[in-house]
Amino acid sequence: MAAFELNKIYNFNTLAPAVLGTSFTNMKVKGIMSASEAMKNRDIYTLHNNLLTTITGLPTNVNDLTFILFTNLDGVDTMLALEYIDTFTVVLVSTTNIRIDVLNTTTNDVSILRTRLLELGYTNINITTY
Repeated sequence: MAAFELNKIYNFNTLAPAVLGTSFTNMKVKGIMSASEAMKNRDIYTLHNNLLTTITGLPTNVNDLTFILFTNLDGVDTMLALEYIDTFTVVLVSTTNIRIDVLNTTTNDVSILRTRLLELGYTNINITTY
């Protein structure tokens, strides 16, 4: 099984694309939990019952699964069991820093750019003028 780590970002496919969706990109791990904790975020019992006939070798007891809470770039949360994920497709997304020079701007543009970056979900930003 693939190991997911808190606050890391991954791309992966699921083992039940018709029910869960095919591929997930840039999914940040917010939590790793038991079924009792996962139930607070999603009806995992109904979901699991629907997947028992779809995913071969899936444990019948939902309490035997490990649940992962992901969030995407838009801030939408998704709860999935590790056992629903195709572990051969899990890829850790590398991060990088980006420097963008916007020339000939006004001081007004600084606040506009900051606001737009925050709206897009970029919270770890540093804007300087020169």
